[in-house]
Amino acid sequence: MEKQKIMSIGSHADDVEVGTGGTLAKFYELGYVIVYVMSTNNMSGGTQELQPDGTVKRWVENNVDMMARRKRECTDAAALLGTEPIHLDHPQRHCRGADLETIELRYGCARPESVSDDVPTIVTAYEDKASRQRLVDLIMEHDPACIFTHGLCSGNIEHIATCLLVTKCYWDAVEEGYKGGLLYWREDYTAFGDRNTQWDTYVDISDYLDRKMELLGKHACQMPTAHLPDHGHRLRPLKWGVACGCKAAEVFTWVSHDRRPDLDATVCTTSPLLAELIQHTR
Repeated sequence: MEKQKIMSIGSHADDVEVGTGGTLAKFYELGYVIVYVMSTNNMSGGTQELQPDGTVKRWVENNVDMMARRKRECTDAAALLGTEPIHLDHPQRHCRGADLETIELRYGCARPESVSDDVPTIVTAYEDKASRQRLVDLIMEHDPACIFTHGLCSGNIEHIATCLLVTKCYWDAVEEGYKGGLLYWREDYTAFGDRNTQWDTYVDISDYLDRKMELLGKHACQMPTAHLPDHGHRLRPLKWGVACGCKAAEVFTWVSHDRRPDLDATVCTTSPLLAELIQHTR
C-alpha cells in the first residue's frame, strides 16, 4: 500500500514548523510521507546568531545571501522529516539590495537579482492562473490526506496571501477530483478579535514538542534560542494543551473535511491523522 501523505504549506522558512512541526514529526514517525512546501523565495528577513554570552547578534543580508541561508535551513529541517522542501519561489514583497538598501517590489519596478521574471510576488500569486495551476498540479500529484496552511487572520500579509493562494488552489484541485481535507493552523493574533484565535480540532503533540523545537532550531537565523525552555513557540503548544486536555497541542480550523466516500467506515484503521483530527473536532 502506498504511504499516506501530509502537505504543509508555509510562507517562510520556519512557518511549516511553527504551525505543524509537532504534527509532522508525529505522523512521520507513524509512516506518513511529508510534503514540505514554501510559498516564497525567502529572500527577506533579518539574521540572528546566539553568542557565547547568551546575547543574540542581529544583522541584515542582501537578498541573494538571505535566500541561500534560509533555503539551506529549510533543507536541514525537512531532512529531519525524511523529505526535501519544495520552493514555489514567489518573491517576497521586499528585500535588501547589494548595498543592503531596502527594495520594495511594486508593479513595474526593477527586479532584484534573485527574482525570476515570470513569477509574481506572493502578494498577487493567488490572482495568477499559471501559479495556481502549478500548485494544483502539486496537490494532485501527491494527493495528501490533508493540507495544512496559514489562516486568514494573521499579522503578516504574506501569510494571508499564502492562505489565499492555497485556498483557491485547494478548491481548484477539488474540481479536478482531489478528495483530501484543508485545515488552517491557528496563530496567537488577536488584533482581529478573539474569535479569530479559536479552533475546531487539534493534534496531541505531547510526545513531540521537543521534536518540534528541534525542527525550529534548524532555522537558526530566525530561531537561535529555540532550545530554551521559555521560548514562545514551546509555550504556545503548552498553553493550547491545557485547553485541549493534554500536555501540548497544535490547533487547527477546518476549511473542508476529507470527502472520500468510504471515510466513515475506514478512517479509524486506515488514516491515523484523519482519525485523530475527527476525534478531536468540537
